Amino acid sequence: MLYAWRDSTAGVHMRLYITGGTGLVGSNIIRLARGRNDIEIIAAQYGPEPEWEVDYDLDPLDMADTQAARASIQRYQPDVVIHCAAILDHPWMDQHRAQTWRATVEGNLAFAQSCAEVGARYVFVSSDWVFDGRQPLVDEESPPCPVLFYGFMKAVCERDIMGVAGLSYGIGRLAGVYGLNYSSPSLLRKDNDVGFDLGNYVVDQLSQGLIAEIWTGPKINEVAHPTLASDGAEMLLRLAEHDENGIYHCWGSEAVSRLQFAYHFADTFNVDRSLIVPVPTDPAVLDRYRHINIPFRIVTSNESTCRALGRRTYNVRDGLRDFKAQWDAFHGPPPQTPHP
Repeated sequence: MLYAWRDSTAGVHMRLYITGGTGLVGSNIIRLARGRNDIEIIAAQYGPEPEWEVDYDLDPLDMADTQAARASIQRYQPDVVIHCAAILDHPWMDQHRAQTWRATVEGNLAFAQSCAEVGARYVFVSSDWVFDGRQPLVDEESPPCPVLFYGFMKAVCERDIMGVAGLSYGIGRLAGVYGLNYSSPSLLRKDNDVGFDLGNYVVDQLSQGLIAEIWTGPKINEVAHPTLASDGAEMLLRLAEHDENGIYHCWGSEAVSRLQFAYHFADTFNVDRSLIVPVPTDPAVLDRYRHINIPFRIVTSNESTCRALGRRTYNVRDGLRDFKAQWDAFHGPPPQTPHP
């Protein structure tokens, strides 16, 4: 079932408030929303302004300032808040726990309580890292068991949301997000990392004809469900228009290993697989993460989510095919390396 939003002269109308609009997921949600004539967009803004033309409201906001967050929701009176903003530097978070807690956990609670006060639906973007990766299969009903501070905070946020009286909410978990940042291309992360968000690193290397090193040693997320940003954005926007509370797995429908994912990238972009090179995890990275645990293998089901939201998420190949089409439209086709 869907919400019936406030009426306007243009018909059914949604006032959508989004955080993290200059990020990978947020920019794709805004792009989808801009393609509809029934959505008004307000974007909380922290850091550099968007690089594309802004035809929506921008509200400067530090999500660690809970009073400012409450005031912003009261001022704009949105129908829906999608909270995408997040800190992603795990060693930094581990070293600055109090600051990160304020921005993540206390900021989330301020948004959730404010949404309940104004009657807005609240969509919180969570992560597969609420799981430890030790179960053979988890689904929307599986209890979280985080092994690192980031996952712990996400799990706390989820529980806090469920405890807010009168709140309409959807918790949309994502995993291994890759894709185009349409709002702020210069902010797109393209570094190799221990998480499964290695897709942008791989395509950046391959598009330049460079070797993409795939870490296969310790301290890495080896198996997960990669999610094309536009695919996850579509599911989150559907979740915003859904009227049932709960947890939803909005990630890709297929689990894959890091190396398999990279090979699929090479095949999709018609690049020689020899540019994909498995290597041990960088020793400097191992040192940075020496006190941080990383979920090794997370395999999940999102059948319940797909039924509820009326759409199946991409498998690996379909997601990469759509990504290539987006890449070609945005950048032009990458140089091709002939297969031997």
